This record gives sequence, structure tokens and C-alpha cells, in this order.
Amino acid sequence: MGGLCDWTMFLFLSVLCGMAAGLQITGIRVPRTAISGDTVHLTCSFEFNGDKLYSLTWWKDDQLFFKYAPSNSHRKTVYDAPGITVDKRISTLHEVILSHVDHRASGKMRCEVVADQPSFEKDTMEANFTVVDPPARGPDITGARESYTVGQLLLLNCSSSFSYPPTTLSWVINGQKALRETVVVYPGDTDSEGREASWSGLQMRLRPEHFREGVLVLRCIATILHVYNISSEILIT
Repeated sequence: MGGLCDWTMFLFLSVLCGMAAGLQITGIRVPRTAISGDTVHLTCSFEFNGDKLYSLTWWKDDQLFFKYAPSNSHRKTVYDAPGITVDKRISTLHEVILSHVDHRASGKMRCEVVADQPSFEKDTMEANFTVVDPPARGPDITGARESYTVGQLLLLNCSSSFSYPPTTLSWVINGQKALRETVVVYPGDTDSEGREASWSGLQMRLRPEHFREGVLVLRCIATILHVYNISSEILIT
């Protein structure tokens, strides 16, 4: 029994030492969201555990955009990637600075470290990143007449110009969120850069209870994740 315990302990210590050995990433810091035009800081922390660093690289999805190789005469190399401009002058081994990002930089940001010979062990870590490109205008409510009477059908449209991700449009009637059956969602147009315009319709038969003190208040709200929230309002009397 003692021999079995000693063998089990040997295996445990071997696995533990194996896990601790080699170059290992301990964490990366990538902002969850940014606004188009922002400067973004990406950090990658790692432990050597006896190894030497051969290279550190940053990728957006499967596209390489930055490489740091300590053994090269030119340690820092920048590669073209849509939406990404690396500030090579101030970027370092542990922190890469992206200036003027746009929505094309959205995706999975990945840090990859490779140990020097003879092992050439590799470790990677990634995080999701979204660059919000807000719409240039909107939301705009159109289709309203100068006057209405009870019993008429109200048909309105709300639109928001091209954005990434697509803008979410919602309607509020007298302070209450519009019911699903009164809202029509139209397919949006996409521009050459992959941004999308959003359209939403409101259709409802006007009833006396819609008019509080003779006024119906309608609001269209445009949102993108947690970083963009703008609304437009009209009054129907």
C-alpha cells in the first residue's frame, strides 16, 4: 500500500510540475466595447517559468496585427488589419496601443506567446471585442399627419442610419412599451463597410384611451448595447 501511495504522489507532483513549467499566459485585458475612433489598450501578462520568450503576437480572429520578437534586431513588427492601427512607437511587449479603431476591429482579440527553443511551447488567451460605430443621425420618426380622429389607423416609421452593430429600435406609447402586435420590423440596408441601417414601423387603431388630456405621446428609442441610447418623440393631438 505504501508503494502505491508513493507512486500516486509521484504522479501528482509530476503533473503539478508540468503545469507550472513553460511559458504561460496569466491574463489579458481587452475592453469589451469601444466607440469608433477610440484609443484602445491591450495587455497580455505571462510567466516565464524557466523558459525564454521567442515571440508574442496579437491576432484579431485569424489575422495577425502585432508581433514582438526579443531576439530580432527590429523587435516590433506591425501588420495591416482592417480597422486596426497599431501605435508602434509606444506599444510594448506587455501593452499594445490601438489608435482610431473602427467597427472592423470587432471580433476575438487573441494574445499568443511562444517559448524559445528547444521546446517552442505555445500558450494563447482570447477575449471578445466590439467597436460600436454609432449612426450619424436618427432616430427619425416619419409618416405622421397633421391631424387624426379616433378610429383612424396610425402608421408611422422610425429609422436610424448605418451603424455597427445594427441599432435596435423600440417604441413607447404614452410611457409604456408598445405591444409586439403594433410594431413592424423591416429588414435593414447594409453599406459597403458592413454597417446596417435600421427600420421599424408602428401601426395602431386610435382609441379614445390613447389620448391623455387630448394628447398621444409617441417615442422611438435607438440603442446599441450599453453605449448608445437616443430617442425621438412626437405628439399626436
